[in-house]
Amino acid sequence: MTENEQIFWNRVLELAQDHLTQATFEFFVLDAQLIKVENNIAFIYIDRMKELFWEKNLQQVIITAGFEIFNSQINAQYVFESAEINNVTANNSTQQINSFAQQNPTSKEPLPTVQSNLNPKYQFDNFIQGDENKWAKAASIAVANSPGTTYNPLFIWGGPGLGKTHLLNAIGNTVLENNPNARVRYITTENFINEFVTHIRLESMEELKENFRNLDVLLIDDIQSLAKKTLEGTQEEFFNTFNALHANNKQIVLTSDRTPDHLNNLEERLVTRFKWGLTVDITPPDYETRIAILTNKILEQGYPYTFSQDTIEYLAGQFDSNVRDLEGALKDINLVATFKQANVITVDLAAEAIRARKQDAPVINIISIEEIQTQVGKFYGVTTKEIKSTKRNQDIVLARQVAMYLAREMTDNSLPKIGKEFGGRDHSTVLHAYNKIKNIIAQDDSLRIEIETIKNKIK
Repeated sequence: MTENEQIFWNRVLELAQDHLTQATFEFFVLDAQLIKVENNIAFIYIDRMKELFWEKNLQQVIITAGFEIFNSQINAQYVFESAEINNVTANNSTQQINSFAQQNPTSKEPLPTVQSNLNPKYQFDNFIQGDENKWAKAASIAVANSPGTTYNPLFIWGGPGLGKTHLLNAIGNTVLENNPNARVRYITTENFINEFVTHIRLESMEELKENFRNLDVLLIDDIQSLAKKTLEGTQEEFFNTFNALHANNKQIVLTSDRTPDHLNNLEERLVTRFKWGLTVDITPPDYETRIAILTNKILEQGYPYTFSQDTIEYLAGQFDSNVRDLEGALKDINLVATFKQANVITVDLAAEAIRARKQDAPVINIISIEEIQTQVGKFYGVTTKEIKSTKRNQDIVLARQVAMYLAREMTDNSLPKIGKEFGGRDHSTVLHAYNKIKNIIAQDDSLRIEIETIKNKIK
């Protein structure tokens, strides 16, 4: 983003905040992103559901800011998908390649060789996008196509196995595709600390400084590990490295398992700098995203057998915390399938393969959905037929949702399979019921006790 584009976008945000209530501004505007301004068109990345709001309420804001900054009318063109960002920013690639050369003129003493440590298999193209990670992916693409000028630093946080390392590597790989001469390095915080300790022992700190402070892009994983270390000087060295890179408009991207404000035992001055740029989060993938991830990984691996769609849906329903669980399940299945020389991976074979991975393995294939429906019906005084029906009576709806919740908790069936057993309902209905009951029992002891009573009868 050029200086004028940044000034323009800041003015858009300022006018929008003046025009809207704070709550409306935060929901509809705060997470929007300006990609670039070209030929009097501002390309703005927003959630598709917010397009109508922008068209109705913010067109004049954009026009006003355009006349103030560019002295011409600027119209908006909205972008909704990450792939579109690539198309919009593709024209900047040549400029980006040249920018590194300008920032790093030939010196008398050549800089030390950089080992990027990047994994070439991690690309934006094979990063499966869902609602839970689309903003992190969009910000990463923007940074990769214009390092040091868009969001600096970029801070990505979320639980383990959600794709943070994938995005770090994808950023680095894209930067090197655009400019093979760029000095890019990916490193975990633990390895950064180890290098610090080694150079302290060898009394070669100048070499460490030269290795890190001459980078164009620093990609550092699991920065929360820095907070755990008490070795004197580690945070000080990273602070100085951060400052040196940032002052020279070099890109810094960090990942963490928590927000900057929750990095305990980390110096406040570091936390403050981590919040200078953009902070985005990644949450666990939803059901549809998990299906897409599984399908993509199966294609990548090129297994000598096929997975039925029911099996993929089944697996997507069994692991909902992170991607690593899904990858681990595929490895388990591959072992069993190879041993049995299977041609098709059925739900039964998959259930057998992941038995040890599931915490509730002892109840697999023991409790039926029908038994759950019967016991729930008896407790609430409704019939199984009514639970499966479309009736919306309050007592029937509660019984139906409790039964769906227990079917998800106590059986190994996929969400689509559970939905079929409840009158052919969609998997999203089952997921909604499960989440609703789960949220209620976290606050309502009476319902929690009722469900525990029913579970004891089923067992």
